[in-house]
Amino acid sequence: MRPAIEPGDWLLVDPTTAHWPRRGSVVVIREPDSDILAIKRVAASPGDRVELDRGHLVLGPDEAWLLSDASDADLMAAGLGQPIDSRRYGPVPLDCLLGRAWFRYAPLGRIGPIAARR
Repeated sequence: MRPAIEPGDWLLVDPTTAHWPRRGSVVVIREPDSDILAIKRVAASPGDRVELDRGHLVLGPDEAWLLSDASDADLMAAGLGQPIDSRRYGPVPLDCLLGRAWFRYAPLGRIGPIAARR
């Protein structure tokens, strides 16, 4: 999730989130394919239309489209491979949502709210 979230950042996560937060919010999920904890950004909310190479997809009432902030080029240059996000595993069901990350409380130089992107 660089540059929004850096290794070593300590985050406050709201676990009471009962629905997908607005587009641009940072969320913590369990990846659908692997059950690994991940931090992603909501790129499309329930009911939104996602453009794909061969058409489009309309998200269901409990689905979101989540993406990584890092570009493919940046990840490849760092030797990390392609991002693992909705481009790989598709729409994410609400059951995978653990909460919305909303505040960074460490390190001292980065303390503050986590801004949503539009």
